[in-house]
Amino acid sequence: MSLFLVMTLALFGLAAARVKPLRANGRDDVFAAAMFAGVSTLLVDTRVYFVVDQVLGGVNVTKLLINSLMVVGLWYLHCAALSAMSPADTRPAWLRTMPLWLNLALQPVFFVLAGLTPTNPVWTGTHPNRIASALFSMLTLIFIAWACGKIAWVCLRYVPRMRQSFRVGFSMVGLGCALTLPIMAEMILGEIHQAFPSAPSALGLPTHLLEMIAIVLVGVGLTIPPVAGRISTRRTSRRLEEALIRVAAIRDKTLQVEGGNRSLLSTDHDNPHENLHRMIVEIWDAELAAGRNGSRLSTEDRDYMLLVESELGRVL
Repeated sequence: MSLFLVMTLALFGLAAARVKPLRANGRDDVFAAAMFAGVSTLLVDTRVYFVVDQVLGGVNVTKLLINSLMVVGLWYLHCAALSAMSPADTRPAWLRTMPLWLNLALQPVFFVLAGLTPTNPVWTGTHPNRIASALFSMLTLIFIAWACGKIAWVCLRYVPRMRQSFRVGFSMVGLGCALTLPIMAEMILGEIHQAFPSAPSALGLPTHLLEMIAIVLVGVGLTIPPVAGRISTRRTSRRLEEALIRVAAIRDKTLQVEGGNRSLLSTDHDNPHENLHRMIVEIWDAELAAGRNGSRLSTEDRDYMLLVESELGRVL
């Protein structure tokens, strides 16, 4: 299995992990980012590239598609990260989205100027107009560097203020995005050297391996907060269920009303938090009516009631 297919599987795995939020909210920027980037990475695989490009006319239009999909994917990732961490951007929509539309508009221009050639997954150095070819590639590389650099900076700024699961997750996102910057610098140097052979050559970094590491870091980092949230929700539900059972037993022992309605207040079976609150009110009211000498609460019961009551207002 090629490295690009491994990267594709990692991205599609991230998309699969975001299906539930997508269904719940109707949209999910992380899902969109993973899908666009996943399709782009899949097309990079040589076998897939040849098949798709023949369908599209056999003139390397697939390369234009790869770059455009990657740019859109990074844009969605950029939007997801910034909306999760930083204050809302109040600038007009056209100004916020200008980097995306400008990039997508210029790509076809430099693609055509580079010259149409028969299907060849190797783009660099294979076109008549090498300067236009380099500019076409650099458009995507610069956009990726801009988006990842912005995400890394926002992570560095806001991560220390986050709670644990978000801090861990977005630290990984920031690290993955920061790792992308030397990768993009390496690839930009390579493009410049192809257009101008007298320019310094690339440094020889293992870009594909570093790309995969960056994708894994970002993917896992974006998955940690929602997974931790679901685990916390299940844990809270279990604690609530246990509290309902134990408080109900204390309530029954405290009220001990024969031949009448044992509930002083109506109950709502669809709202366990409200039910728990009402039972606590019933118990304290019964204790108040019974007086100190008539109390049926043990010290353990009273301590537990106070604990549940304090937690009920927070996360229980």
